[in-house]
Amino acid sequence: MLTQTEINELINIVGASGVATAPCMMDTYAFYMNPEVLIKDGGRWAPRPSAVVLPASAEEVRAIVQYANRSGLKVKPLSTGFGTWAAASRDRVIILDLKRMNRIIEIDVNNRIAVIEPYVRAIDLQTEVMKHGLNVHVVSCGGNHSVLASATAAWGYGLSGASMGYSGRNLLGVEWVLPTGEIYHLGSAGDCGRWFSADGPGPSVRGVMRGFQGTMGGLGVFTKCAVKLYKWDGPDRWEVTGACPRYVLTEKFPRLAFHALSFPSGQAMREAGYLMGEAELEYSQFRTPMFFMVLGLTDHNEELKAFLDSGVFQKMTRHVLVNAVVGHSEGEFAWKMKALKKILRRTRGVRLPLNVKPTAVQLRWMGRLTKYLKDPLFILRRLPFLQDLANALPLDRRQDMDAYSRMFWLLIRHANNTQGTFRPSQGMFTTLGSFDTWDLGVTQSDWIAEAKKEYINKELILDDEGDLGCGGLFEHGHLGYLEGIGLYDPKNPASVMAAGELVEKGVAASISNAMGVPIAAFGHEMNKRFGPECHHYHQWLAKIKAALDPNDASDSFFYYQTDDNE
Repeated sequence: MLTQTEINELINIVGASGVATAPCMMDTYAFYMNPEVLIKDGGRWAPRPSAVVLPASAEEVRAIVQYANRSGLKVKPLSTGFGTWAAASRDRVIILDLKRMNRIIEIDVNNRIAVIEPYVRAIDLQTEVMKHGLNVHVVSCGGNHSVLASATAAWGYGLSGASMGYSGRNLLGVEWVLPTGEIYHLGSAGDCGRWFSADGPGPSVRGVMRGFQGTMGGLGVFTKCAVKLYKWDGPDRWEVTGACPRYVLTEKFPRLAFHALSFPSGQAMREAGYLMGEAELEYSQFRTPMFFMVLGLTDHNEELKAFLDSGVFQKMTRHVLVNAVVGHSEGEFAWKMKALKKILRRTRGVRLPLNVKPTAVQLRWMGRLTKYLKDPLFILRRLPFLQDLANALPLDRRQDMDAYSRMFWLLIRHANNTQGTFRPSQGMFTTLGSFDTWDLGVTQSDWIAEAKKEYINKELILDDEGDLGCGGLFEHGHLGYLEGIGLYDPKNPASVMAAGELVEKGVAASISNAMGVPIAAFGHEMNKRFGPECHHYHQWLAKIKAALDPNDASDSFFYYQTDDNE
């Protein structure tokens, strides 16, 4: 707890309405997904912060950080938050909730640059820039995330990465309140006040600022940034019917198509990914595991079980990529569709018809009729023109528009229902997921699918058929990743232990099998594991921390801990 003197000091900076210390309020900042990465006794709650403070400007952030340096407190910035890495890791930590800093400062249409504050959500920025024929990269946790946080401090991989790279790549400058309280402008903004480059003049320090995975709020506070925008040739407004969460578009858009592409093998999916990347035909893309595809098609767990029991999806959707194709002109759109169909013929891929959604009863009968068929889609693979016919038939216009709308919300607006993935078991873990090549992504996905079988057979984790490799290709196939997701029961200690064992096995395999640095390789424990294997990067983190944060005023548990340099 803070003393009254300390509380008064904070009130003097941001005002009484910007400081909270009530225990009930602090608890709302102590409950996050995957607390196991911080709490090792099986508890569900992260430490209560000593206070939550809401600054409204970089100057107020600076004053708070400077006070922390004088008083021995630590600060931890929070924008939209998601997992436990957004929490305080110990006592006497002040959470800086940045929701008051929510301005879109500038949209430079001609140079395709947006300058924003920390609490600008991706969905808000996207809505504004689409009015100008532009778009912004959005990460796969959904449109509610902070664009600044993903660009400056954590990961940044999303479904639009096929054409827009990843968030760290799109960073064009930062206003950074250092752990000592100084305000530093990274890149061209610090030289001429214009946000067009995150590098220079002189040697770039972007790597110091962000590193590979980001500092997770453990090295000062980012209070402003600029991000690169991309061309958007789709609509800037649309009409819908229905209600949340099932809004349905009233019409399809010209030169904008969505597909669910089913391939006969992982190798075919891998090859098609590279070919579509080389052709630069995809605007957005996502590798959708069979289980998650069925999860997205159903509204409750009973329906999910009925769909899976039919056995149809296991045969037809084992290797699926969903994508969006957008054309600037009719000619470009026609060329992309022609290229897509040529790639599908070469890889024996099938554009699954989206204009019909069978019922559980129909699926049961379909499962019986195809029980002895190894590949029920073989006719569509052999006679590709039937795919055009099946997709063009007005079998069910309502279902057709419903499927088109779902794809639009997923691949364009990123209105992902991340919480929906918890529906079957309430708990989710991930392992592997090195951001490297598409080949390595598929290799990792295959590895974790095999590793999960033992635990599925023992009913320690949910039976998702093993393969929940989620991710895709980035920058037109130059990069890629698939993280190995699993679902466990957080109320069952044995299930929690099983999830932990699988994560640990994934870490060990990443090193022994040279599968790259996993997506979860951040923070104290992982630094100690992966640092010695990766040119002792943990020692460089120690030097950066010592140089920029001499008073240890940033809560850096998920970035660097003191004994990392042992």
